[in-house]
Amino acid sequence: MAEVLAASLAFPAVIFTVALALALIYWLFVLLGAVDLDLLGGAHGHAAPDLGGLEGAAKGALEGAAKGALEGAAKGALEGAAKGSLEGAAKGSLEGAATGTAEDAGSLLAALQLHRVPATVTLTLIAAFGWFTSALSTVLVEPLWLGWGLPRWTLGVAVLAGSLAAAVISTSLAVRPLGPLFVTRHAQSKKDLVGRVCVVSTGRVDERFGQATIDEGGASHILDVRCDTPGALRRGDRALLVSWDPDREVFSVEPLDALLGPPPPLAERGASRVEARPAGVEEDDAPAARAADERQRRG
Repeated sequence: MAEVLAASLAFPAVIFTVALALALIYWLFVLLGAVDLDLLGGAHGHAAPDLGGLEGAAKGALEGAAKGALEGAAKGALEGAAKGSLEGAAKGSLEGAATGTAEDAGSLLAALQLHRVPATVTLTLIAAFGWFTSALSTVLVEPLWLGWGLPRWTLGVAVLAGSLAAAVISTSLAVRPLGPLFVTRHAQSKKDLVGRVCVVSTGRVDERFGQATIDEGGASHILDVRCDTPGALRRGDRALLVSWDPDREVFSVEPLDALLGPPPPLAERGASRVEARPAGVEEDDAPAARAADERQRRG
């Protein structure tokens, strides 16, 4: 136990020890409700990570640093042509470097799927895996390393690189089953109901009054609807939600039969059913014919 504690406070494990201590303090504040779980963002579920902020921050920082340094250096004797050429060259090269770095970081995050959980969870897991790997590696490898006469600092550098790589890979494997727990599901808005079919529940629907119901998962919702054609809709008629007015909080509807065409007359529907019967079988003889067929199959 003493060896593990000593290794935790020595380089390189001390880096992960400090990071893990800060992570534990953060999660304590999360449990107390003082900070948000997704404080640093990063949870995108199955979507690709959005690195616009990272790219913008890197680009702005590098632009500002390069611009300030070059302006100060060239402001004296080289103020003029040198200032313009140096600013243009530095700005273009640093912008390209920042953009390329951000794109590479995005590709790495997408490959490792570290964006599937909040960044705070990712950093905590990296700190925990890194601390465990670095402390254990130092305890096991240090006697052999020093026995070979190699410098202690080379062991620290090697353990740091190996522990960091192992921590990132272990975190990538650990966050994959946790990804569905952090997927944000947005509630359906009224605008999403546009295109659905509703049933008029009031005696009339016009430009100033009207209500309709819509089934949503077995539950009926009452909607305020308006129609530009007075008298076109009555109770029990089906209508199509064509638009949503957020200012008045009402839907504009149109009669569904007017859009799809009226149903065929009752006489035509009865005639089509008669034509669909087998030839030579009358309506009154249909039950007898079915019974005869059944007896024949049983025989």
